[in-house]
Amino acid sequence: MPRVMLVEDNDSNRAMLCRRLQPKGYDMVPAENATVALALTAANPPDVILMDIGLPDIDGCEATRRLKADPATRHIPVIALSAHAQAIDRQRAMAAGCCEFETKPVRMDELVKKIEAALAARPKPAPAEVPAEDPSKTQTKIDIDRALKEVCPIRKKHVLVVEDTDANRVMLRRRLEKQGFDVTEAEDGRVALDVVRKHTFDLVLLDLMMPEVDGYEVLTELKKDPDLATIPVIIISAIDEMSSVVRCIEAGAEDYLNKPYDPVLLKARVNACLDKRRQRDEELDHLKALAALSAAAGAVESGTYDAALLQPVADRPDELGRLARMFQKMATEVKARESHLRQEVERLKVEIDEVRKQEQVSEITESAYFQELQQKARALRQGRRRPDPPPASEPEA
Repeated sequence: MPRVMLVEDNDSNRAMLCRRLQPKGYDMVPAENATVALALTAANPPDVILMDIGLPDIDGCEATRRLKADPATRHIPVIALSAHAQAIDRQRAMAAGCCEFETKPVRMDELVKKIEAALAARPKPAPAEVPAEDPSKTQTKIDIDRALKEVCPIRKKHVLVVEDTDANRVMLRRRLEKQGFDVTEAEDGRVALDVVRKHTFDLVLLDLMMPEVDGYEVLTELKKDPDLATIPVIIISAIDEMSSVVRCIEAGAEDYLNKPYDPVLLKARVNACLDKRRQRDEELDHLKALAALSAAAGAVESGTYDAALLQPVADRPDELGRLARMFQKMATEVKARESHLRQEVERLKVEIDEVRKQEQVSEITESAYFQELQQKARALRQGRRRPDPPPASEPEA
């Protein structure tokens, strides 16, 4: 029976899909987030993974990249599940390593077809080296907690809750921590502005009616600061006037929820907001990688190219990383050819200098003046070689 892992953070959706897929002949392995999914996969790899893209700890695209980067799990086909049906969402999932893409709510017949196609086309895992068996030891069951530590370290999403009412703040914190988020509390706007400048946050949940510095001022200060303006902000307030909603949205808030809020709606809004943030971060990351490639191309032209500058892009597992590796290879070949050409030019320069010297010598030795000097030199040498005549005899007295 094929083992199918379903990675879905929504409890109702996860239970419903498992319940509907089990009668189709699949052994379902549920996982409520990517951290658990990576640990379970390391312990006992499934045959297929159904990966929700909008997950709270790390998103499905990042989880897929980590699976594909590991030789032990890269053969497992991953089918993306997403509530976003735009072409760019499908392209992002496929670039991460997914083999298929299904939008929510899923069409069960189509999903089953894609699972069967993935099972039929899945490559076989690379043979692993089996260590010599120690008869003195017995194999023990893999501990999931240990497996969690062995997988790639994962940074949980960090959420700042700004609320002056203690009970509301504590309740909101508990709900977010249950969903897998790291949460920091701030009891008023002044504390929030101080904390947000000292730590990194992925999301801010902001109350409006607070003493000293209210939520409107906090939102304005966040959006004025270039280093903080990209942090998404969700307003949670008892003010249900449309003018307040418009004011906050125009100031840069991502969403607005009225108190008392529905926990399910809050979870959906938080996940959707983080998904938008992830997409913006990926787009910014792509733009930085493209800028690095463009700078590398300019460096090749100017002769200042250094492969180490492009290495962070080349380490990426996506198409940009592949392009950077190809660029590195081509740039290395170009550099080698240039070095060879320089050596050839230097050798030709030496040969040309020798020819020029020979021509200059020929011009001198073949001139009439030089020929005349040679003749005089030969005459002088011949004169020196002739014997001196004997001295004349003196007459007798």
